[in-house]
Amino acid sequence: MSSQLVCPDGSLERLAAEGINFGIVDNKIIVAVPYLDAAGELKRGYLGDPLNLPDGSTIGVPENHQMYFAGGEPHQINGASLLPIIGQAEAAYPLFGDIVSRYHLSHKLKDSSGAFREYVSLFEKVRQYVRVIGGPAMAKYRNCELYVGDVNFGVDRESPFVFPDAHSAAAGLEQLNDSLRSLSIGIVGLGGTGGYILDFIAKTPVKNIKLIDGDKYLVKNSFRSPGTSVSQDFMRPKVQLYADRYRTFRSGIEPIAEHLTDENAHIIDDCNFVFVSVDKGSSRREISAILDARLKSYIDVGLGLERTDDGLIGMIRTTFVDDNTRDRVLGEKALPMLTPEQEEYVSNIQIGELNALNAALAVMRFKSHFGFYRDTDPYYNALLGTRRLNMSKRSINA
Repeated sequence: MSSQLVCPDGSLERLAAEGINFGIVDNKIIVAVPYLDAAGELKRGYLGDPLNLPDGSTIGVPENHQMYFAGGEPHQINGASLLPIIGQAEAAYPLFGDIVSRYHLSHKLKDSSGAFREYVSLFEKVRQYVRVIGGPAMAKYRNCELYVGDVNFGVDRESPFVFPDAHSAAAGLEQLNDSLRSLSIGIVGLGGTGGYILDFIAKTPVKNIKLIDGDKYLVKNSFRSPGTSVSQDFMRPKVQLYADRYRTFRSGIEPIAEHLTDENAHIIDDCNFVFVSVDKGSSRREISAILDARLKSYIDVGLGLERTDDGLIGMIRTTFVDDNTRDRVLGEKALPMLTPEQEEYVSNIQIGELNALNAALAVMRFKSHFGFYRDTDPYYNALLGTRRLNMSKRSINA
């Protein structure tokens, strides 16, 4: 979390000593700054800059000479625009709360020879931008710093990650991530595809992840799951192994070394969304019945491959079930629910890259459901074939 960040060169303390009102929010520094509009009136704007976090907790030297600015066009005392001096491009970048930048500024200092140079500290960069944008306002309006001194940037949002998500801050994804932060996720089945689903979901800011699987981790699992294995991993409960692996990266992972049944179905009562990744139709039948009875939204994934003389053929399936699609999925029998006798003739071939692709499609569909991805034609059942990777989808709107 950003509140745990340190700046060894004392930049934060120096900014505070200069009376510059700033906050650290989502691994960005946000600064309130006064400026003049075209009519010479006093206005309040905000500068923002993603922090350089080389080791995840230490604030380093700024990576570039650019900053984002939320506010109108800033001007000099004589009414001339400051934009030619500080450089600008239109850029909508979320800073904090509902504040979104309008400009992406580009301003460098010069060395003694007149050549442009990079900033040597965060303090130098922030102070320079405040002086250029806020200087005219400070010269015209006495004590105008008080106009920006009462801004409360709030505290950092609770983060499940051990390391700050600096990439999301730099890419401006924090507002999109907000749609996922409060969610509790269940993953039923930690085989090949389920392991990759966990890997992708663990890197989102969801609040909790329940791992539900009663099986042990075997040698065969290591060839179709994320990462690598050591001999000590084998014969451990899958959920405990995965929980231990990911605890070094994030919090909120709960291992449940049981198969989901009617007797323990209460364990998914607090889940906002569930992923089902099982390789037996009979298990899928029981699990989907439990989820449907509780009106849970879920995605069921499947992988079917067949060995031929010319190589493997088959397809992967991603089926989305919620209150709007449940009747269609059940009516069309989109979920394979074979009997134990029928399953004896299923090859159950799985390949790591197809497990990963199946998981990626499932997580993308999950994210689009919660607004992270824009989806103008949402689907509830998708089949992706290995032959020329053809995709067929059944649209919710069809």
